[in-house]
Amino acid sequence: MPLSAQSFTQACREGGRQIETWLRVIDREHGARFYREAATSLRCWQAAEDVVQEAMVKVWQRCATFHGAGDPVAWIHQVVRNTLLDALRQRTSQAPHEIPLHDEEGQLTVQAQEAVLNLSRATVATPERMLGEHQVEAVFRRCFEQFAAAHPEHATVLRWVVEEGLDNAAIEALLERSPGATREFISQCRKKARPFFASWYELVGPA
Repeated sequence: MPLSAQSFTQACREGGRQIETWLRVIDREHGARFYREAATSLRCWQAAEDVVQEAMVKVWQRCATFHGAGDPVAWIHQVVRNTLLDALRQRTSQAPHEIPLHDEEGQLTVQAQEAVLNLSRATVATPERMLGEHQVEAVFRRCFEQFAAAHPEHATVLRWVVEEGLDNAAIEALLERSPGATREFISQCRKKARPFFASWYELVGPA
């Protein structure tokens, strides 16, 4: 079955076995990418499976809203990403209260400064330690993992911007926010990330 807007629109119109067959093709050809993206953000394969399965149910329920314009796979991918954001937000709302990183003036709190300093001492080389590129990369990965653990939704959106090159319009559609609110959220993503990358910044220096 060709993965075209026309075939998807027809499957949505006919329903039943047609849309079921179409979604099986999507799962076979694109499911691994959807699972991998969800698992990277959720840090759990089982949770990723739940997200992708829930997204496929939503696609089934909402396929009538696809009007044949654009790439149906991209439309389904957006449904997966929206479902992933919902899962991340639910996790955050259920998470225990965390120590704030910033005070009312936007400066790092004493606790956050101590945490950054401890992280730097534990994971970062001093100028006397010359680290290879693979070690610098390892520090970056460790910093990002800590950032993602503390702020999973912000880390996921930042990954979409930096690694996948999604523009503000795409992020705006995913977040369902106004252009201004989307720009502010992306700015918040970067601000929240900075303290976690203190050790990496120390390694790479001003560059």
